Amino acid sequence: MSGKPWQLDTEIPTPSLFSPNSSNVDVSSTSIADESTLGKDIVVSLVDDNSYNDKMEKEEEEEEEEVEELPVTSKELKGWYIYNAATEAYSVVAISAFIPIILENLASEAGYKLDHVTPCDTSIKGYQCVTRYGTGFVDTASFSLYTISISVFIQCLVYIGVGSLADHGENRKKFLLFFSYIGAISTIAFLLVIKSSLYWLAGLLTIISNVCFGAAYVFYLAYIPTFTRAHPDVIEANRSGKTIQEISKIEDIVSNKFSSHSIAIGYASGVLILIIAAVISYFMNQSTYGLQVGTALAGVWWLILLTFPTLWLQKRKNPPLPKGENFLFYSFKRVGKTLGSAKKLSQSIKFLISWFLLSDGFSTIVSVAIIFGKKNLEIDNTQLTIAAIIIPICAFIGVYIFLFLQRKFGLSTKTMILITGGFHSLIPIYGLLGFVTPIGFKFTIEIYIFAVYFGFMLGAVQSYCRVLFGSMIPKGHENEFFGLYEITDKGSSWIGPLITGLIGDLTHDLRYGFWFLLVMMIIPLIIISTVNVEKGKEEAEQYYEKEQIKKFEKLRTIISN
Repeated sequence: MSGKPWQLDTEIPTPSLFSPNSSNVDVSSTSIADESTLGKDIVVSLVDDNSYNDKMEKEEEEEEEEVEELPVTSKELKGWYIYNAATEAYSVVAISAFIPIILENLASEAGYKLDHVTPCDTSIKGYQCVTRYGTGFVDTASFSLYTISISVFIQCLVYIGVGSLADHGENRKKFLLFFSYIGAISTIAFLLVIKSSLYWLAGLLTIISNVCFGAAYVFYLAYIPTFTRAHPDVIEANRSGKTIQEISKIEDIVSNKFSSHSIAIGYASGVLILIIAAVISYFMNQSTYGLQVGTALAGVWWLILLTFPTLWLQKRKNPPLPKGENFLFYSFKRVGKTLGSAKKLSQSIKFLISWFLLSDGFSTIVSVAIIFGKKNLEIDNTQLTIAAIIIPICAFIGVYIFLFLQRKFGLSTKTMILITGGFHSLIPIYGLLGFVTPIGFKFTIEIYIFAVYFGFMLGAVQSYCRVLFGSMIPKGHENEFFGLYEITDKGSSWIGPLITGLIGDLTHDLRYGFWFLLVMMIIPLIIISTVNVEKGKEEAEQYYEKEQIKKFEKLRTIISN
């Protein structure tokens, strides 16, 4: 996760991982006429006594021994689940709810009116103030948005850069804990911001904590395919000689179970800490420092629960980097290669473009709503916290309600995305009504209505988008394409806060930012409406078939030589 608010996925299409011992077709018995069937389910192994084949067989045996040597245990799974409970508190409480308010409050308290001389008076409804930012001045609301934008942009670069560390070598657990401990400590350090003039320190801590949160999450997600391969059910399926399709089905069941449990545990943890933080804020007179204590509580929770993954996660070996590669550039090259391959998958790329825009709209609208409610509606910290609690609860409920409606009326996944996305686009339209009507985020009750409405749609649309994208991925490329999906998701999250921050700087009225949010909702929905899902599935199948034929031709050449 990356600072994106309350993303709930209960139908995550997860990787179908090929077993090392699923290759059992003898090339010597395969004729040229069979090439047309290679794209279906053929995985070729060489039965030859030359050194090349000996080396390949030896490597396969080593891989099999590695899986059997470290089967996933109940204790290790618990450690992994608890890790998500630890970090979700940061996502729900800190970066999504409290930090945007803290940054705006501190910047305002240390800021000036538009004359750059008179101290800012935050008691005035809809106050317009600026604060120092580098060598110039920015709107106090923009300071919060700019800081979050910078943190997510760096987070995206780190996310790409550490990808190879998650998939190669033996240091996955070390890097997971390294980034996590720094993230937790920097979150707790919000307690050090004891006066408003240190608003720059709060901004720095936001960047450090959010970058570390995102980097650690890369290593956390990398455990899903590993645990799937090492699960007793999958190991038994491999040993019993089941077909690739049967093994793939078992892997899907196992990995979806992992994802669903971790999501449920994470959200329960996040809501729990958010409720406690709200109580703390109330008894501290809803002060900015009360929010900082709540944020630090999320860091303490993160730090304490890290004890369990530290003790229970096993050290697992991963394949080394290819010869001639290095950790610094390999991940970036791999992403570029995936993008190059994806050019042959027009519908998948079209959907990724739409997701790039749509996900940014989802993440930005919460930050804008929180700051807008605080400045323009004079909503206090307790009220904002209550709204923050409502969103993930409604997101959880919304997923199952929309799933029920989809099954009842027999609607496609694409149709459900257009429906839920269309409902989402009504939020910025409603905000723009405030320019010409008595409603449109002008009363406190409207923030609560927004929280229920937004949360109700959010979980469903997130889930449907992942399902649709997963249906258009070539077999055997699930990991790299879902990695690209995550990069696309996080890679756009800095754009929305940046542009809405600029709008706030130019107009000193964040309501104008709803125009941008409307565009970010409408354009991707138009693109999604043009996605031909069936064509996308055909492209994925053809991509896989051509790849298998190339592999066969290469292996046949080796044999003939």
